[in-house]
Amino acid sequence: GLISTSSIVHATPASFYAHVDSRRKYQEIALQLSTGVVDYFIGGGENHFNRRKDKRNLIKEMTEYDIVSSLSKFDKSESKKIGFFTNRDEPNRILDGRLPLDKAVKSILSKFDRDQKPFFLMVEGSQIDWGGHANELEYVVSEFNDFDVAIQTVLDYTVEHPNTLVIVTADHETGGLSLPKGDIKTMEPEAIFSSLGHTATMVPVFSKGPSASLFSGIYDNTEIFTKMLSVLNK
Repeated sequence: GLISTSSIVHATPASFYAHVDSRRKYQEIALQLSTGVVDYFIGGGENHFNRRKDKRNLIKEMTEYDIVSSLSKFDKSESKKIGFFTNRDEPNRILDGRLPLDKAVKSILSKFDRDQKPFFLMVEGSQIDWGGHANELEYVVSEFNDFDVAIQTVLDYTVEHPNTLVIVTADHETGGLSLPKGDIKTMEPEAIFSSLGHTATMVPVFSKGPSASLFSGIYDNTEIFTKMLSVLNK
């Protein structure tokens, strides 16, 4: 399963199902998603499927899927493969009324519960990065809060499903955000950005569940992939 607050063909979700030589090849990435390698997806980017240079309408070709127009229809669908495009292009900010991430998480987890099979779910709070690029603190914080609620939703799920490994991390920091000073009495920090791009700041990796100890320490981020594979192969 894949959930993203960006388009579903954006770099992070695409890396879980597509193989291309450029992250910008959105229409090729969409074509690879259309072959059915993902069971459930929620994200933007509908235009890359039905407004294409090759004139194909991949949504009509995706006969294995029930492509729905709302989360309530996603919840009601009995199909084994379901897709929900949250926007024709990139989804709105949470500040502008986007679907809260935790609701999408609950919907896909309910499908996995129905299926009663082992599963892998990737959930991306994509626009935390975009707020960092824009150097807009309210944008960053609101997207972080949305992601935080989604994390709690997953942790709540693990209470009844303790055999679930949860990994929370980031591919990089964006914007060079720091809190150098603030008002202690009012608990209002002053935020400063030092960059409009990605930085070399190390990012944390949090883990909970079976084999969570594998994810402790300091290592190159590509090690997360091999560590996840080692867990699956146990």
